[in-house]
Amino acid sequence: MVIKVAICDDVPVIAKAIEDLMLEYDSSLFEIDIFYDPFRLIKLLEENTYDLFILDIEFPNRSGIEIAETIRKNNYTCPIIFLTSFKEYMEKVFKVNTFDYILKPVTKDKLYPVLNRAIKYLDLDDSKFMFTFNKVFYSLSFSEIIYFEKNKRSVLIHTPSEIYETILLTKTLLSKVNDDFVQVHTSFIVNARHVKQISTNTITVNLNGTRTVEIPMSRKFKDQARKQILMRLRDFIS
Repeated sequence: MVIKVAICDDVPVIAKAIEDLMLEYDSSLFEIDIFYDPFRLIKLLEENTYDLFILDIEFPNRSGIEIAETIRKNNYTCPIIFLTSFKEYMEKVFKVNTFDYILKPVTKDKLYPVLNRAIKYLDLDDSKFMFTFNKVFYSLSFSEIIYFEKNKRSVLIHTPSEIYETILLTKTLLSKVNDDFVQVHTSFIVNARHVKQISTNTITVNLNGTRTVEIPMSRKFKDQARKQILMRLRDFIS
């Protein structure tokens, strides 16, 4: 798999330096487009998207935060990495579900650990959840599924933009998903990648940039579920 990357910085020498570092990291892994004008990137996002964004946080007429807000309207899961010279922006950048930030100047020691985490997060095995409903075939990437909800024989599949439905036994469903998915209740299986908060008897997951939902954890599953979720979250951030 090739990762499509958009680098947006109005200082050409900085953008080129980041591109060179990424190609040195692995020239076969990244397909990189450079944007010096944020409006050009935003215009392109009307028809295309990228797997990974690296955005400067300050432009003459627009902030990187505004670009991220535009990205998040259609793509809530892709990693966004901000470039900044000031730590004071950190509270703002994490409101748009930022993957990480790098303080300038960008060096190999700063960039490569973040790339390692982004690649792990993007799950490069191309795994898909495939199912049928009403004789229609569907294929979703695991990363875009927020949680599964059992409703008698039906399974509701919640994503940031839509809810799909299929017919599956819980045992069969669990056999079809990867290790990111954790059963927290007889009726709920959540994607640990999207967990925002773990409370005593509930889990809060991000649905999209502005909405969250609370999912109950039952006594039967909560101890093991808590351990599994924390283990997966540790893997994502390590």
